[in-house]
Amino acid sequence: MRKSLVLLLLVCLAVPAVALTAVRAGEGSFSVEAGRGKVTLIARGAFIGRIDRGSIVITDLTPDDTFVPYVFGDDNPVRLVGDAGVQYSGRNVRFRLGGGFYRLVITAKGIDLSAVGVGTALVQGDGDDSGLYTTEGAACSSTPLACKPLSDKLKVVKFGTGDRG
Repeated sequence: MRKSLVLLLLVCLAVPAVALTAVRAGEGSFSVEAGRGKVTLIARGAFIGRIDRGSIVITDLTPDDTFVPYVFGDDNPVRLVGDAGVQYSGRNVRFRLGGGFYRLVITAKGIDLSAVGVGTALVQGDGDDSGLYTTEGAACSSTPLACKPLSDKLKVVKFGTGDRG
């Protein structure tokens, strides 16, 4: 009986993992560690991050879906930017966005960002030692060869293929 229960539990855990892998085929990753400068992200997927000090403008490009951005720690009142953008600013601002199609414009110091999905990032550092970025899905602190420095020149970075396999 105990073996059957364990086997059933393993099957129940494996099925969602296989299904999740199938849904995520064609998605890529993009991350920034200890960034200083400007990062613009136009992508469909999931995002999580924080900034030490600065601002983030979030524009929901699919406002009629059920996904809502969550932002915590913004010191200043939110401000509307353009037709649909919302600016959050302050110190130690944290954010989480899932499942939708967004444009994020982050201008800050201490940018830590992880994105999984399909999209384009525009990255531009602010001086020397402006942080690192990668599309390899690796932590820059443990695998620095997989990462590139944010430079003063604007760089366009694509991640994910969008192919559903």
